[in-house]
Amino acid sequence: MANIIVNESFTEDFEILKKLEKKQFEKKEVFDMKIASQKAIKDSQINELISYPSFKQNLEYDLPHQREGALKLLRDLNGMGLLADEVGLGKTITAGMIIKECIARGFVKKALILTPPSLVDQWVSELKEKFEIDAKIVEDDKDWENQIVIASIDRVKGYDSKKAKFKHSKAHEVQWDILIVDEAHKLKDKNSRRWQFVDKLKKKRFFILTATPFQNDLLELYNLLHLLKRGHLGTLDQFKKQFFHKGNKRHPINPLELRKKLSEVMVRRRRDEAKGVTYMKRLPQIIAVEQTEEEKEVYAGIFDLLKTKYFSANGNEIFGKLIIYALLPKVTSSTRSAQESLQKIIDDSKYHTKTKEIAIRLLEKSKALKKDSKIEKLVSIVKKIYSEDKDAKILIYTRHPSTLSYIVEKLTPLNLEIVSYMGGLEREERTELVKRFKGSANIMISTETGAEGLNFQFCSNLINYDLPWNPMAVEQRIGRLDRIGQKKDMNIYSLATKGTMEEKVVDLIINKMCCIGLVIGELPIILFNLGLDERCQSGLVKIEEMLMNSFIDSKNNLEVFAKDVDKIGDMVIEGIEEYSKAKVNASEVFDKNE
Repeated sequence: MANIIVNESFTEDFEILKKLEKKQFEKKEVFDMKIASQKAIKDSQINELISYPSFKQNLEYDLPHQREGALKLLRDLNGMGLLADEVGLGKTITAGMIIKECIARGFVKKALILTPPSLVDQWVSELKEKFEIDAKIVEDDKDWENQIVIASIDRVKGYDSKKAKFKHSKAHEVQWDILIVDEAHKLKDKNSRRWQFVDKLKKKRFFILTATPFQNDLLELYNLLHLLKRGHLGTLDQFKKQFFHKGNKRHPINPLELRKKLSEVMVRRRRDEAKGVTYMKRLPQIIAVEQTEEEKEVYAGIFDLLKTKYFSANGNEIFGKLIIYALLPKVTSSTRSAQESLQKIIDDSKYHTKTKEIAIRLLEKSKALKKDSKIEKLVSIVKKIYSEDKDAKILIYTRHPSTLSYIVEKLTPLNLEIVSYMGGLEREERTELVKRFKGSANIMISTETGAEGLNFQFCSNLINYDLPWNPMAVEQRIGRLDRIGQKKDMNIYSLATKGTMEEKVVDLIINKMCCIGLVIGELPIILFNLGLDERCQSGLVKIEEMLMNSFIDSKNNLEVFAKDVDKIGDMVIEGIEEYSKAKVNASEVFDKNE
């Protein structure tokens, strides 16, 4: 008699037992349809990507590993698998090929892609521009009715404790033909709302994307694969007994057997295996801006206004952190942006007369300045770049539209072709601006809108005129240049006003986080591991809020603030070291061929 092996943990899935006890079985017709569906999937042999000719011309680079990965996941893994290519190999493109192929073959009508918030727009852009797939972003319940939808997993995982249901439970009513979860290492905790939300989704085909299926504990790998394919690694007790090494959670006692089990559900390629992929260096330069005495006086006055003399019309002190969060980036962005912020205080009836009087004096002093050291420094950088390379392309970032207009005004006398990229543009306008920048234009000046979903591998000079205090936003900026196809080392110039809080933050983000040899996409993983990537109630990412709070608590004392920044820096460095160790451990599990 053959042995019967049960590869499922019924202790973890009580719903099955409850149905058995109550004798609740599916109708025969439904059961037959499921069997027929599974058989159809198996019988549809996929030996080539028939959709490839339809999107080939849209791909900037022909990378065989992307096509091979899509084909293997569809053909060999029966529509269910983990794509664990190392960071930087274009997992999004491989996943786009899978979706396009399934649509072309008639397998997929309803598709759902779950991503981190920062990648939603990039996914929409990639699917549209490369695969001609129109995907809708999920904002509210009615959006789940669309055919191809993309949702921020952090947005839709919200849970209503009173009703004991997910706020976006409508997603669980849909039968998805394909589900793709990007950055799936965020599902490593089986008790998290993210994991539970994904687990409840009904899906025929299911692909998860992450370069780091586990980092600190093999249990993370088990949880991920338990979500993907129940029972593939046995019950949790079986998994622990077979693979857990006492005292070492990262090294399996039976690595060859684990590698064999993983190969049945996973596709993974290393960067050194991928043909046509090279990685260039990021060369950071922090450009110190030395202010004149008059500029220092205005700068200090604005901070003093925000910190100590900021009152409402009824005489109550205004010291809301949210106000500081909103105003601080604007007053440090540029002279023009600071003047604009002061004018708004003057014009707003909610502010006290005394506050307005201070703002008026500061605005007059600012307008009377004979020198703008920051904009002059920018002009000198641009001149230097073109003196060394007349064919250079330069991408300049600022957070604020008023600063963008100011930069355009000040660079116009250089007789260079400049394009401005900001929010509110139609898709056709955006496409035309990118085309011009790639062609005849010398410089693109962009707000944060241009940090999402755009690829500028043809450009190797980036200037951060002002810098977000969110390192992931800075990483996105650099990531527009640091893409597959970049052929030059990248010059990353970041302006920082000398002797100010800004100088310390720029050093932390540029020198200790974004330009230390990490591959594009690794910093968000590290910040996630440290718990610093979540958005707080203020709307800021946690590490950004920590920096802002340190600024406020320091009361403009640079020495106190510097110590807080160093503490945050030490935390990040420790996280980077841990991540590096985890990569080595993961490679020993996934990549060795003993």
